[in-house]
Amino acid sequence: MKRFFVGVFFMVSAVQNVVADTVTVEVVAADGQPLVNAALLIEREKPSVKVPGQSAVVDQVDKQFTPTVSAVEPGTDVVFPNSDNIRHHVYSFSAAKNFELKLYSDKEKPSVNFDKAGIVTLGCNIHDQMVAYVLVSDEYDVAVTNEQGIAELNLEEREPPAEIKVWHYWMGDELSKAQSVQLASDSGKLTAQVQVSPPVQKDKEPSRLEQRFNRRGN
Repeated sequence: MKRFFVGVFFMVSAVQNVVADTVTVEVVAADGQPLVNAALLIEREKPSVKVPGQSAVVDQVDKQFTPTVSAVEPGTDVVFPNSDNIRHHVYSFSAAKNFELKLYSDKEKPSVNFDKAGIVTLGCNIHDQMVAYVLVSDEYDVAVTNEQGIAELNLEEREPPAEIKVWHYWMGDELSKAQSVQLASDSGKLTAQVQVSPPVQKDKEPSRLEQRFNRRGN
């Protein structure tokens, strides 16, 4: 497999929305293409109000996690339904949450309580292409860009200029690597750049479970 290392600049442009105190943020790469699954973070000025029994969902569809990037607060139960007609084996070795959901089918909906702040990287021990991230924090309001590279930020009750941070999984699985971007008022528009690089691709030997299930055609 060829190794590659490509530097990428992300352009963040914010345009004042019709709704007061809300900005629509478009994140694009240097080639003008939208950047999906970038997390935009604004530090909270007030502590969040804890809501007992909070939950979120990370589904498994067509051998992919969906959504790829989620944002939850500590203490949230994350449910992992399986919408495929094959079994999955979900796990994480992240310091913020180390867990394993052994092979299960579409009739089960196990959940895991994410009780620590940090970024939790998810994988499937059967399907190596399945990777997702859960950003766990109560210090930030978080918005994740959609398929068009767009997210909305609520700047209500914040003194301008507001400051946001941008995190993308190419930066690694530590929230401290998020890069600051200043939101300053300039005719309702902001441009800024964040430089990141995709990781170097490495060959990976399949696990015994992967070898066994690949032989079965899964």
